[in-house]
Amino acid sequence: MRVLPTISTLILLRHGQSIWNGENPRFTGWCDVPLTAKGRVEAVGAGQLRSRGFRAANVYVAFTSELQRAHETCELALASMAGHRQDTWSPERIRRDARLNERHYGAVQGYRKDDAGLLAAHGEESIRGWRRSMHGKPPPLDADHPEWRPPPAPTGESLADCQRRVLECFRESISPTLFEEAQAALVLMGLDQVPDDNVPNLHVPNSVPILYRF
Repeated sequence: MRVLPTISTLILLRHGQSIWNGENPRFTGWCDVPLTAKGRVEAVGAGQLRSRGFRAANVYVAFTSELQRAHETCELALASMAGHRQDTWSPERIRRDARLNERHYGAVQGYRKDDAGLLAAHGEESIRGWRRSMHGKPPPLDADHPEWRPPPAPTGESLADCQRRVLECFRESISPTLFEEAQAALVLMGLDQVPDDNVPNLHVPNSVPILYRF
């Protein structure tokens, strides 16, 4: 008898809308801001995966960043996926890891993306480079900044810096679960092999699940 290989499923999910990425969006980074009401609705909607054959009972582990917007999105999505069977999932399955935090935006965290002062100080081209290139890095924050954290927290990152720590987490913590357990969920911005030249065109919408089968 032929034994078919076990198929594992990885679900990538960006957090729902936060109070800083709705109207007048800000550089959020590691600032721990909450979801908006719309963001909570988006997270619940993402949990409707159950209508496509997925059940919360089959999501054996979920990984999120340490930021509340990601963790709350994960809880709401799993609860929605469980529906009336709330006994089929548990918050204990959710594992937080700072390596999955969003890219650290350094000294510009908290500023509006269209802030006139930032534009005057750094120029449109530099700001575009921070946001859209793999290696552009905003100015670092110092210990006087209200969002400063002691090491090993970064003081500012490029997308490449962020990618390195996310891939480290994927290799060390997430990948093993894909082959030991049937399904895993990962809540973060996204993980894929995208050429550097295509990064400026990449957009991952809030709370729209992306599925991979292994």
